Amino acid sequence: MRLNDPVHYDGAWHVYKYSDVKHVLMNDKIFSSNPGNRYSNAGGISFITMDNPEHKEFRDISAPYFLPSKINDYKDFIEETSNDLIKNIDNKDIISEYAVRLPVNIISKILGIPDSDMPLFKLWSDYIIGNKRDENFNYVNNRMVSRLLEIFKSDSHGIINVLAGSSLKNRKLTMDEKIKYIMLLIIGGNETTTNLIGNMIRVIDENPDIIDDALKNRSGFVEETLRYYSPIQFLPHRFAAEDSYINNKKIKKGDQVIVYLGSANRDETFFDEPDLFKIGRREMHLAFGIGIHMCLGAPLARLEASIALNDILNHFKRIKIDYKKSRLLDNKMVLGYDKLFLS
Repeated sequence: MRLNDPVHYDGAWHVYKYSDVKHVLMNDKIFSSNPGNRYSNAGGISFITMDNPEHKEFRDISAPYFLPSKINDYKDFIEETSNDLIKNIDNKDIISEYAVRLPVNIISKILGIPDSDMPLFKLWSDYIIGNKRDENFNYVNNRMVSRLLEIFKSDSHGIINVLAGSSLKNRKLTMDEKIKYIMLLIIGGNETTTNLIGNMIRVIDENPDIIDDALKNRSGFVEETLRYYSPIQFLPHRFAAEDSYINNKKIKKGDQVIVYLGSANRDETFFDEPDLFKIGRREMHLAFGIGIHMCLGAPLARLEASIALNDILNHFKRIKIDYKKSRLLDNKMVLGYDKLFLS
């Protein structure tokens, strides 16, 4: 599609090229994130469906706590957590026993959520992302909201404590807004890193000679994995706020626009030999998005992935995926593993 029909319409516009995806994400006044009344908001997602200036007001509440300088304060804790988890990972599912538990433990500490609550919150997160759906969703969602209400009313710490006393310019946050805010951070704080860790292992399995280079340049390896196997493959919620054009295609006001990050990150008109894994590329990938909605937790995901890479490569003598026991996620939006075993 990227080569033959890079801006395709089938009731919504599907955008595949790097330059076009970047154009949509950078021009938030033309391509709104607010779906209006198109969808019910069963998952409680908050400021990702807002536009500026409202979006900036909400995002700025927690943004200082996800700056690289602030995230670096958690480096020792991330290393300790990773080291503890990696010790007991042999012959086990790396996703459930390590790739899930590492970011979940970290984001719970940053948010101020008791560790005992994180299994429930992770289950809820999987429902919302779409990894799991069944008749129990309403029960899980209601239990999640109820538990967050209890935590907000207790003597908590972390970002929950910050939110408890936060106000916008002209009013205080409602309890519903606070709960939705934390729900969003729970999703962002665990899903991307979990899938990134699995995808890094996949890259090493496919390129066993790359291990030395990966250890020498961990950040470069993480960035190239984000490009090569982007955890989030597409973003579905952009809507034309006015008539406009994308690559000479007329987009009418109100049209839905879906941007494909995974495709953009393999665009041969932007990346040299995009289907080869090359550590140290200079071109910027779009795995975390770009513009006002660029992933708030990107610095945290990068640090977690770098530490995970180091510990995984130093723990295992070799990386070889057992494909009979492993399984990719059945989710077109998210690229990663549901189960991952090494042979």
